[in-house]
Amino acid sequence: MQHRTIEEELALTGRALSWTVGVSMEPLLHHRRSTVVIESPHGPLKRGDVALYRNARNDYVLHRVIGTAAEGYVIRGDNCYWKETVPPDKIVGVMAGYYADEGEQYTPCGSPADLQYRRTLPLRFAWVWLHALPGRARRKLGYAIRWRLRRL
Repeated sequence: MQHRTIEEELALTGRALSWTVGVSMEPLLHHRRSTVVIESPHGPLKRGDVALYRNARNDYVLHRVIGTAAEGYVIRGDNCYWKETVPPDKIVGVMAGYYADEGEQYTPCGSPADLQYRRTLPLRFAWVWLHALPGRARRKLGYAIRWRLRRL
Protein backbone atom coordinates (compact mmCIF):
# COMPACT_ATOMS: atom_id res chain seq x y z
CA MET A 1 0.00 0.00 0.00
CA GLN A 2 1.41 3.35 -1.03
CA HIS A 3 0.90 6.33 1.26
CA ARG A 4 0.34 9.80 -0.15
CA THR A 5 1.75 13.00 1.30
CA ILE A 6 -0.65 15.62 2.60
CA GLU A 7 0.12 17.75 -0.46
CA GLU A 8 -0.80 14.86 -2.77
CA GLU A 9 -4.02 14.17 -0.85
CA LEU A 10 -4.98 17.87 -0.98
CA ALA A 11 -4.32 17.96 -4.73
CA LEU A 12 -6.48 14.84 -5.26
CA THR A 13 -9.41 15.46 -2.91
CA GLY A 14 -9.00 18.96 -1.47
CA ARG A 15 -8.95 17.53 2.08
CA ALA A 16 -6.59 15.48 4.19
CA LEU A 17 -6.83 13.87 7.63
CA SER A 18 -3.82 13.56 9.90
CA TRP A 19 -2.98 12.77 13.49
CA THR A 20 -1.17 15.44 15.42
CA VAL A 21 2.31 14.84 16.80
CA GLY A 22 3.82 17.00 19.54
CA VAL A 23 2.55 19.29 22.26
CA SER A 24 2.83 22.72 20.63
CA MET A 25 -0.94 23.03 20.07
CA GLU A 26 -2.08 21.78 23.47
CA PRO A 27 -4.58 22.00 25.10
CA LEU A 28 -6.57 22.09 21.84
CA LEU A 29 -4.79 19.18 20.13
CA HIS A 30 -3.01 16.36 21.93
CA HIS A 31 -0.02 14.24 20.89
CA ARG A 32 -1.22 11.29 18.79
CA ARG A 33 -4.75 11.59 20.19
CA SER A 34 -6.22 14.33 17.99
CA THR A 35 -7.05 14.19 14.30
CA VAL A 36 -7.11 17.32 12.16
CA VAL A 37 -8.89 17.98 8.90
CA ILE A 38 -6.68 20.00 6.56
CA GLU A 39 -7.95 21.84 3.48
CA SER A 40 -6.16 23.76 0.77
CA PRO A 41 -5.97 27.46 1.64
CA HIS A 42 -8.62 29.57 -0.09
CA GLY A 43 -6.92 32.96 -0.27
CA PRO A 44 -4.76 34.70 2.32
CA LEU A 45 -4.80 33.34 5.87
CA LYS A 46 -6.33 35.38 8.67
CA ARG A 47 -5.32 35.89 12.28
CA GLY A 48 -6.54 32.86 14.23
CA ASP A 49 -6.31 30.38 11.34
CA VAL A 50 -4.30 27.24 12.05
CA ALA A 51 -1.83 26.71 9.20
CA LEU A 52 -0.01 23.55 8.20
CA TYR A 53 3.41 24.37 6.76
CA ARG A 54 6.79 22.85 6.06
CA ASN A 55 9.66 24.09 8.23
CA ALA A 56 13.35 24.37 7.28
CA ARG A 57 13.85 20.62 7.98
CA ASN A 58 10.89 19.87 5.67
CA ASP A 59 8.77 18.63 8.60
CA TYR A 60 5.06 19.41 8.81
CA VAL A 61 4.17 21.96 11.51
CA LEU A 62 0.66 22.97 12.56
CA HIS A 63 0.57 26.37 14.31
CA ARG A 64 -1.77 29.34 14.61
CA VAL A 65 -1.43 32.55 12.60
CA ILE A 66 -1.04 35.45 15.03
CA GLY A 67 -0.26 38.19 12.51
CA THR A 68 1.36 39.12 9.24
CA ALA A 69 4.75 40.53 8.31
CA ALA A 70 6.38 41.64 5.08
CA GLU A 71 7.99 38.18 4.73
CA GLY A 72 4.81 36.20 5.38
CA TYR A 73 2.76 35.02 8.33
CA VAL A 74 3.75 35.31 11.99
CA ILE A 75 2.90 31.93 13.50
CA ARG A 76 3.04 30.39 16.98
CA GLY A 77 1.79 27.19 18.60
CA ASP A 78 -0.88 27.62 21.29
CA ASN A 79 1.49 26.04 23.84
CA CYS A 80 4.58 28.03 22.76
CA TYR A 81 5.97 31.45 23.51
CA TRP A 82 8.28 31.80 20.50
CA LYS A 83 7.11 33.06 17.13
CA GLU A 84 8.27 32.29 13.63
CA THR A 85 7.69 33.92 10.28
CA VAL A 86 6.57 31.59 7.51
CA PRO A 87 6.59 32.60 3.84
CA PRO A 88 3.27 32.01 2.06
CA ASP A 89 4.87 29.47 -0.31
CA LYS A 90 5.63 27.16 2.66
CA ILE A 91 1.94 26.95 3.66
CA VAL A 92 0.54 23.54 2.72
CA GLY A 93 -2.99 23.87 4.08
CA VAL A 94 -5.23 25.26 6.75
CA MET A 95 -7.08 23.37 9.50
CA ALA A 96 -10.81 23.13 8.75
CA GLY A 97 -11.66 21.30 11.98
CA TYR A 98 -10.56 18.59 14.37
CA TYR A 99 -11.51 15.51 16.32
CA ALA A 100 -10.15 15.96 19.85
CA ASP A 101 -8.76 13.09 21.91
CA GLU A 102 -9.68 10.19 19.59
CA GLY A 103 -13.30 11.27 19.83
CA GLU A 104 -16.04 11.10 17.26
CA GLN A 105 -17.14 14.69 17.90
CA TYR A 106 -16.01 16.89 15.00
CA THR A 107 -15.37 20.56 15.81
CA PRO A 108 -15.22 22.82 12.76
CA CYS A 109 -13.02 25.90 12.90
CA GLY A 110 -15.21 28.96 13.43
CA SER A 111 -17.83 27.03 15.41
CA PRO A 112 -18.98 28.39 18.80
CA ALA A 113 -16.78 25.85 20.64
CA ASP A 114 -13.74 26.86 18.56
CA LEU A 115 -14.40 30.57 19.06
CA GLN A 116 -14.79 30.01 22.81
CA TYR A 117 -11.34 28.37 22.87
CA ARG A 118 -9.83 31.20 20.81
CA ARG A 119 -11.08 33.78 23.32
CA THR A 120 -8.99 32.10 26.03
CA LEU A 121 -5.75 32.15 23.98
CA PRO A 122 -4.33 35.42 25.42
CA LEU A 123 -4.75 34.04 28.95
CA ARG A 124 -3.22 30.70 27.93
CA PHE A 125 -0.25 32.47 26.31
CA ALA A 126 0.33 34.49 29.51
CA TRP A 127 0.33 31.25 31.53
CA VAL A 128 2.84 29.57 29.15
CA TRP A 129 5.08 32.66 29.19
CA LEU A 130 5.03 32.92 33.00
CA HIS A 131 5.52 29.17 33.42
CA ALA A 132 8.67 29.34 31.26
CA LEU A 133 10.02 32.50 32.96
CA PRO A 134 12.11 30.80 35.70
CA GLY A 135 13.94 28.61 33.20
CA ARG A 136 14.60 31.55 30.87
CA ALA A 137 15.90 33.66 33.77
CA ARG A 138 18.12 30.81 34.97
CA ARG A 139 19.61 30.37 31.48
CA LYS A 140 20.25 34.09 31.04
CA LEU A 141 21.91 34.30 34.45
CA GLY A 142 24.06 31.28 33.59
CA TYR A 143 25.14 32.91 30.31
CA ALA A 144 26.04 36.13 32.12
CA ILE A 145 28.09 34.29 34.76
CA ARG A 146 29.95 32.22 32.15
CA TRP A 147 30.65 35.33 30.07
CA ARG A 148 31.96 37.18 33.13
CA LEU A 149 34.20 34.25 34.13
CA ARG A 150 35.70 34.11 30.64
CA ARG A 151 36.54 37.82 30.87
CA LEU A 152 38.54 37.36 34.11
